[in-house]
Amino acid sequence: MYRKVVLIACLGLIMGISPLRLQPIQAIIVDHTCSDISQIPNPWIQTVKDTWKWHYAHTSHGEQLTTGLERLESSNSMYNVEIGYSYLPESPAFCIFDGQENDTYITPDLYWETPEGRQNTQDVLDHNPSINCSGWAWCCQLDYYSQTEVQNYLTQMSALEDANPGVIFIYMTGNAQSSGEDGYNRWQNNELIRQHCRTNNKVLFDFADLDAWWKNPGTNQWEFSSYDFNGQDIPVEHPQYSGDEAGHTTYESCEQKGCAVWWLFALLAGWQPGPTTPTPTPGPTMTPQPCTDTGVAIWMPSEM
Repeated sequence: MYRKVVLIACLGLIMGISPLRLQPIQAIIVDHTCSDISQIPNPWIQTVKDTWKWHYAHTSHGEQLTTGLERLESSNSMYNVEIGYSYLPESPAFCIFDGQENDTYITPDLYWETPEGRQNTQDVLDHNPSINCSGWAWCCQLDYYSQTEVQNYLTQMSALEDANPGVIFIYMTGNAQSSGEDGYNRWQNNELIRQHCRTNNKVLFDFADLDAWWKNPGTNQWEFSSYDFNGQDIPVEHPQYSGDEAGHTTYESCEQKGCAVWWLFALLAGWQPGPTTPTPTPGPTMTPQPCTDTGVAIWMPSEM
């Protein structure tokens, strides 16, 4: 089915018709319920490595994802990754272009917030045509950004999507480490991003949700961490993740997020969580499924 879509897009270019964009019917939301990597069958792990190339930009907090991926690989070579700092590796592993072409510490202005940043992102995608997924991770900007600034993030991400119909863009919420008024502002901004992704059928890596939930190995139950702010229950990073082993958190938190990354890309590859799962087929698929009750996410062509 993927090859059919590519053929349609190519014919459209020849005939002067606008190219098609792959767009989910409903949002894909990856959160703490998507962190049990043992549920992903091995063939789907291999399919991720065979078909997905990820451009990932971030500052220090974003290192939690790459650190988690590397630690998973250290414990099981099946989850092998190859991270290229300012370049795309060529490897049988899950290949990641980390940063932009001229830097690896990527603030908002260097990815989406300014014309120069958006051009940096475009340069990576233009010069590495095998990249089919891109995303950027927040640091603590959402603690103090206004809703207008968050809306600009959503607008500019959509513009990047329109300019790159063959690339899936991953949206993210900001980390849940701050409390008090800053934490409340961050929670409000995260809710804007979540609602935008649900309403407009986007792919969301819910970083903050992963921060706030910890699975107790003794009880095998999830524990949620929050605080009260003017009568509102605000999610906050679980105390179990309080530390600075990597990316301003614990290795445990990094590994949880690394598992969620594999889950996200397995969904994009076509894996359907549950008692039955289809056999992987070569190439990116058109039918990923969500891991929560946010709705079935089916990729299909739609006009830009």
